[in-house]
Amino acid sequence: MIRMTVAGVHLDASSGSAVLLLTNPEGRTLPILIGLAEATSIAKELEGMELPRPLTHDLLRDALAELGARVLSVEVTALRENTYYAIVVLADATGRETRLDSRPSDAIALAVRVDAPIFVHEQVLRKSQSSPQDILATAEKEEWKKILEEMEPEDFGKYKM
Repeated sequence: MIRMTVAGVHLDASSGSAVLLLTNPEGRTLPILIGLAEATSIAKELEGMELPRPLTHDLLRDALAELGARVLSVEVTALRENTYYAIVVLADATGRETRLDSRPSDAIALAVRVDAPIFVHEQVLRKSQSSPQDILATAEKEEWKKILEEMEPEDFGKYKM
């Protein structure tokens, strides 16, 4: 497995999709298309933004802490038919490990909140054929920041913040 970090969440101008970009010091990259809600959750945490009410990933972090559990790591384990798969590795209060199936975006949204390491299996990196340079050329951090700053609580749907 290769340890990766979140380089950012960007909007792809050509498709309007959110792209989560993972990188490592050796220059390996993995772009993953994710949903807007997960992108917002990750970007909020990376930017250190405070919202008046917790998002789902904040709730999960707080619930795990109250139960004495902790996130040991997140693993992006597979790429099948253009869909990425991930696992959240937890330890309960006794130290017993549990592996939970997860979408990469949810797993990473949780990992950035608890400062857990993110790993990507080597075969996933090999299978990924997207060019991160193309994504970075069309997606700037400032674009995402501007969108987040302009959003109102009503933009998140019927649920109140």
